[in-house]
Amino acid sequence: MRQSAIHLCFWLTLVGTILTSTAHAQYTDTTKSHNDYVFTWQQSIAPSILIATGTAISFSPLHTSFDAPIHTWLQRDGHARFEIENVIQYVPDASVLLLKACGLKSRHNWRDLAYLEAGSALLAFTISTGLKHSLDVPRPYGNVYNSFPSGHTVTAFVGAEMLRREYGSEYPIVAIAGYTVATSVGLLRMYNNRHWASDVLAGAGVGILSVGLMYWLAPYLTF
Repeated sequence: MRQSAIHLCFWLTLVGTILTSTAHAQYTDTTKSHNDYVFTWQQSIAPSILIATGTAISFSPLHTSFDAPIHTWLQRDGHARFEIENVIQYVPDASVLLLKACGLKSRHNWRDLAYLEAGSALLAFTISTGLKHSLDVPRPYGNVYNSFPSGHTVTAFVGAEMLRREYGSEYPIVAIAGYTVATSVGLLRMYNNRHWASDVLAGAGVGILSVGLMYWLAPYLTF
């Protein structure tokens, strides 16, 4: 039990460090430029680490020594489910346009912003659904084989990364809040016995990476 708690704290600290550094990344200016659509290898570091870590845990003996103990620890008291994440997974996404409507300065205009958000969400959905139905990872609660990665987490981190890119340079608190909500969604999926820790790690990476890819692809899609 204690070892499980130590494992959980270690990995949450690691993920928190990665996400905090990502959320504080600054653009060189606050206007749309060609740099908005350049996907550099540095941008792939955080999502790649998350996806690689989640994959390594899920498809190796680490699943038994990492995922399973964390699951047992979180479910030790047989608590009732508190599935508020079914709603709050959409809060970061909704906030991208809501903050624009409230007058906050985003890096893109309404049309471009909606285009980038819709494209990112579609790309993330395609990737996560493809992985879910091809890898057939069992859920922690029973005989359902679509656990990897966590779709709720993917959705939440798409919104969080959009918030960071669009508002982070002018309003750092928005980026931090977005990532806080997204991380909460992932933790609730674990707490509510819906996903393994590895599913959540990979889901966060897929969400972040999908946004980066969409910003890179946009100019080639008649953006």
